[in-house]
Amino acid sequence: MDPITQLTEIFSHFPGIGPRQAKRFVFYLLGQNDSANKKIADLIVELKKDINSCTRCMRFFSDGQKSSLCNICSDESRDKTKLLIIAKDVDLDNIERSRSYEGLYFVLGGLVPILDKNPEERIRQFELKREVERNTDLKEIIIALSATVEGDHTAEYIRESFKTITEPRGIKVSVLGRGLSTGTELEYSDIDTIKNALKHRE
Repeated sequence: MDPITQLTEIFSHFPGIGPRQAKRFVFYLLGQNDSANKKIADLIVELKKDINSCTRCMRFFSDGQKSSLCNICSDESRDKTKLLIIAKDVDLDNIERSRSYEGLYFVLGGLVPILDKNPEERIRQFELKREVERNTDLKEIIIALSATVEGDHTAEYIRESFKTITEPRGIKVSVLGRGLSTGTELEYSDIDTIKNALKHRE
């Protein structure tokens, strides 16, 4: 298999990227000089060396000091009574840009497909349980997942899985209001939509 085909196949596995867009990436790289492509290659190699995963919210972050907590989890001014659950890091970035939420986060790392036989292997369920049990100040869990079939299924799975923890402690479990249209990916939602979804959560 030639390099163009190999790279096209690799890029086509990126989220939201199809074969046509993947091939555009390859031809873009072919149009760059060697130093530009080397810089990209070096950054990819170094990526995981310079990036940490927060031990509480599980998001990726970089601070140059190999800290165990990200800047959000280590910020004492954040509202520790609220925990917002999202599927991926880019969702967190989008919500932070909306400036409509000041609590803590947890990144699930994915969604649970319907009829999946091992849902606990699809998401960070055990890490989430540890975080909920650790936070004695917690009063509300906000499930902020995309308004898709998989997002709704995952939200219901989390509700049911954590009942034995949330109900005895009186922790409210809410989902985003339907300011989000059905089928909407949280990553691509505009700031006003996110604000409304957070404000009218149920």
